[in-house]
Amino acid sequence: AYSTLSQLGYMFAALGVGAWTAAIFHLMTHGFFKGLLFLGSGSVIHAVHEEQDMRKMGGLAKKIPHTYRTMLIGSIAIAGIPPLAGFFSKDEILGEAFKLGFAWVWAIGVVVAIMTAFYMFRLIGLTFWGESRVDKDVEPRIHESPRVMTIPLWLLAIPSLLLGLFLSWPGPPLGPLFGQHGPGLLAGWLEPVYAQGLEILGHHVSEFAIFGIDGVLILISVAVAVIGMVAAWRLFGVEIGGLRRPGNHEQVRELTAKAPFLYRASLNKWWFDEINHVLFVLVGGRVAAFLWWFDANVVDGIVNGIGAVTRRSGGGLARVQTGRVQNYALGIAVGLIVMVVSYAMMVRA
Repeated sequence: AYSTLSQLGYMFAALGVGAWTAAIFHLMTHGFFKGLLFLGSGSVIHAVHEEQDMRKMGGLAKKIPHTYRTMLIGSIAIAGIPPLAGFFSKDEILGEAFKLGFAWVWAIGVVVAIMTAFYMFRLIGLTFWGESRVDKDVEPRIHESPRVMTIPLWLLAIPSLLLGLFLSWPGPPLGPLFGQHGPGLLAGWLEPVYAQGLEILGHHVSEFAIFGIDGVLILISVAVAVIGMVAAWRLFGVEIGGLRRPGNHEQVRELTAKAPFLYRASLNKWWFDEINHVLFVLVGGRVAAFLWWFDANVVDGIVNGIGAVTRRSGGGLARVQTGRVQNYALGIAVGLIVMVVSYAMMVRA
């Protein structure tokens, strides 16, 4: 899934800047909210009888409430909205990247944050909000998934809500607000593992604070996530709290006219599959074909050539070994004559 790739990008960015605890932290929180989103997607597909195109859904919030609520929790968590789990782990990565001098990594992470919030709430809007676009023959048969499917959703939703706070407590960013200080549970547990490496890098386990530069970074990250959510709501949302949603089709058409390249890039998934096909399938296929030819003709050719020369040479020499005494005597005589003649020529010279 593309959303999984983006979150893996956060983890590897954290590893790259030396924020190893933050990388493990995000790996743990991501496992819960991404598992929740995957299972929730399966529950939606089950409810609409195997339909997988979100453009043919809509209005499912009231019909499959457990699936809707749990997927909403997962979407808020991956968007990095406090106090859900994704907020603590993602913002620790961004904060560490900035504090360790990798401002460009932080900037990329912020851009990814707004995009993540947008496409996750685009998913929520198209699937659960607005008017139903489900086929008429499927509409009457839409139903909530059985408990064997919804209970696991809630079992994953609860850690998606609370795990970030639990693993970061009593450390920052919220611990100091309640008079608590020191590293969080996960940071303290992993500190002996990373202590020597952190000492070499010249920094310590994350010491986030809600005030100062860390607080500013947190506010920026949360703000861009909220912007992404609001943008998705304006295009694909519903009326909430008396706020009326603009017509999404008209808005999308206007946006398409103003930014056609952005629309085409989004529609074609940033041409990720095409780029992957050219760089890895076509180029990789040709490189693989060349390597196969090189192995079959050069490497195997050298090995097999040496074997063939040895075999043929041995076959030629084997003809000398006839097993007849007369032939051996003739060979000795010829050899003796050659030696005598050679010696005589050397003496004369």
